Amino acid sequence: MPKIKILSADVANKIAAGEVVERPASVVKELIENAVDAESTSIRVEVRAGGKRLIHVSDNGTGMAREDALLALERHATSKVNGIEDLEQIQTFGFRGEALASIASVSQFEILTRTTDALIGTKVNADGGGVRSVQESGCSPGTHMSVNNLFYNVPARLKFLKTDTTEMNHVTNQVTWTALAYPNIQFSLTHNSRSILDVRACDSHLERVRLLYGKEFAENLIEFREELPDLKMYGLLGKPEFTKANRAYQLFFLNQRPIRSHIISAALTEAFNSMVAKDRQPVALLFLTLEPELVDVNVHPAKIEVRFRNERTIYSGIVRMLRNAIHKAKYIPKIETRVEPSQSEENVESRDTRLSQPTSTSRHVSQRTTPIPQTQRTQTPSVSPHQAEDSSVAAEIPDMPEPQTAVPSKGVVVQPPQQSPEEVNLSLLDFEDVQLKTTLFKTYIVVEAKDKIFFIDQHVAAERVLYERFVNQMETDGIPVQGLLLPVTLEATPQQLGTLKIHGDIFEKLGFDLEEFGGNTILIRAIPSPLPTRSAAQTVTDLLDKLPTEPHTEVQIPEVIDNALITLACKSAVKAGDSLDTKEMINLLKELSEAKLPFNCPHSRPIIVEMGRDELERRFHR
Repeated sequence: MPKIKILSADVANKIAAGEVVERPASVVKELIENAVDAESTSIRVEVRAGGKRLIHVSDNGTGMAREDALLALERHATSKVNGIEDLEQIQTFGFRGEALASIASVSQFEILTRTTDALIGTKVNADGGGVRSVQESGCSPGTHMSVNNLFYNVPARLKFLKTDTTEMNHVTNQVTWTALAYPNIQFSLTHNSRSILDVRACDSHLERVRLLYGKEFAENLIEFREELPDLKMYGLLGKPEFTKANRAYQLFFLNQRPIRSHIISAALTEAFNSMVAKDRQPVALLFLTLEPELVDVNVHPAKIEVRFRNERTIYSGIVRMLRNAIHKAKYIPKIETRVEPSQSEENVESRDTRLSQPTSTSRHVSQRTTPIPQTQRTQTPSVSPHQAEDSSVAAEIPDMPEPQTAVPSKGVVVQPPQQSPEEVNLSLLDFEDVQLKTTLFKTYIVVEAKDKIFFIDQHVAAERVLYERFVNQMETDGIPVQGLLLPVTLEATPQQLGTLKIHGDIFEKLGFDLEEFGGNTILIRAIPSPLPTRSAAQTVTDLLDKLPTEPHTEVQIPEVIDNALITLACKSAVKAGDSLDTKEMINLLKELSEAKLPFNCPHSRPIIVEMGRDELERRFHR
């Protein structure tokens, strides 16, 4: 008796369903994608018990004739593909022809559909994959699909489903992502007869984001468009102070298809590498347009993952476009007052922000900042809460001292005010009418532009300038070296001596000439020219502590050297508290303006903080 046999259609459909239908959200995804392909302008989704009891999706699209409605439930039946060559020009969602057959095989399924030019519609009922009845029925133009009792005939799969709340969160995500991709379509979602989402058709992605995530979320986004020969990108990036603790707000769309992509994710990380703190993630909604033949969307049963034909080119292109967008947007944190909203505004905000982000509710977005009560308006604002977590990062404006009305008594010496630099015109990025005004606390350079003031941290600005200079020198002639007339001695630990033996070539590339002098002593005979001699010993110690304790591989070398250059730039840069004359400040700002990433230091700390004139006038109640 042969051991190999052909599976029955029923078993085969259930196996296929295991690939396509993981949970109720998978059903919602397939049905609303079919509705989009049907040129619908309105899609309604109704769910009960998290989708376990009922999933009903209605659209006003083109609808189907009786013959098409029956064929749609057959495996490998599709209207999107005619030949193998069509697979290289996929511009629709449902081209596999497996979704409806798979869903029907594990549920009690109903299709009610009518074309716009037909007088009567068609109702098809299926149970466990088998068609039970076909009849004429009245209905509005479009298609209405109902999935009842999902997995009722596959109890093992049913047991793996989570709670109704968890499953509903996944359903909400699917509807949200499609709504983001297609702002011109109206979407509504209800759960157990309660409205979860209801967004009208919009003219732009930014307006759709406002309806889904709320006004405050949308106002913290920067809109941009970039284009390369084979790749276009429209995107919404969070402002410098608007970051998250995880990647939940990083959503990618390719040719209007929501996707996951480690290539795009890695490119986003690279572009923002020095723009956000290490424990924070940028907010990014990226909409990419690429010729269909340059990407394979057929590598995943649910078509959520894609494969690019030339991944390296796509990766570098996305990094380049994101960096261009960041530079054009002048990624500078702003000091501004949060005005307490009126009662009516609060109601609108509450309604707008009901929808959660992909993994957690967006209510915490409105909790980021607390409205300033009237009694506290004399306090001076600071930079964003994220930046204020690190006291070394925030360029905060201190509270003003109480005015001194008493006249000094005889014999009291009044100290003259600190000398301010002479007002001079200068170049800062591409702002107009920029003047150098003063310096605060020997740390912050104050620059006035048209209707705004900039505070520049002299240390992190110099750190960015030196870091980019070191990177360029490493790629060309190497970092200049200065020999020391008298070597600097350093007492190292045995572990540090072991690290020096492993990474001696790294120190040589950085411009150090180090010699073991016996015992635990290291002689520093030469250092990189920008590094002050007084900082030589501490810099070498810090590098020995930060370098890996194991030999580096070829893949690790760029990262190891980059981290070393960041440390070297930090130690070589002018410090907070160092006095700079006017010429030094002008030269620093000029070099900063020519930097590739002039907004953050290599450690991700902000270099420039902006305050608008309107903010000052609001503070003085003008």
